Amino acid sequence: MGMNRHRQRGYTAVEVLSAMTLFAIGAAGVIGMQRVTIQGGADAHRFDVAVNIANEWTSRLQRDSTRWTEPSAASPATINLSTNTKWVKDVASCSTAFCGPTLPASGSEAGMSPAFDSFGRDLPTGTTDAMYCVQYRLQWIAPPGSAPNLNLTALMRAEVRVFWSRLEKPIIGDCTNPPEDPDGTNAHKTYHFVYATTAIRENPDR
Repeated sequence: MGMNRHRQRGYTAVEVLSAMTLFAIGAAGVIGMQRVTIQGGADAHRFDVAVNIANEWTSRLQRDSTRWTEPSAASPATINLSTNTKWVKDVASCSTAFCGPTLPASGSEAGMSPAFDSFGRDLPTGTTDAMYCVQYRLQWIAPPGSAPNLNLTALMRAEVRVFWSRLEKPIIGDCTNPPEDPDGTNAHKTYHFVYATTAIRENPDR
């Protein structure tokens, strides 16, 4: 009779608390792993969008350079870089610091905006909810020289920079006035960066 009572004995409070503690530790580990996985997936998605934006802007600068058609064999003494292009003409003012692409005062922003939403779509002028921002820097590799002895094979280097806020930070909002200077010493604590580089030359055959 005494043995039956001993066999029917339940768990003690200490055993229950020990089991609950072990379960809580295991659950916390699983939740922590899920958080890291989710954050890693979100970072990878944003990085992928930023890479696409950087590639798009290098293509925009390449397309802009097709308007730079002189000097050429027909006009060897003139250069139309500053009059025909939208952004490539900024090679003098944007050779050291990164510049934000200029936008028209009004009209369509498609294909010209420095600000993008979370899907990588152009945002209009004056937007305050930008997720990604674009800047570029231009430097001469082979300068065009001076008239009348202009270099018909002038070449410049274009560097595109895309930056966006880290997951724990608010979105940038206004690309013309970001919350932290992307060239500042603490920028790496606020933003992620993607860079793309291309070479740009005139289009004398156009």
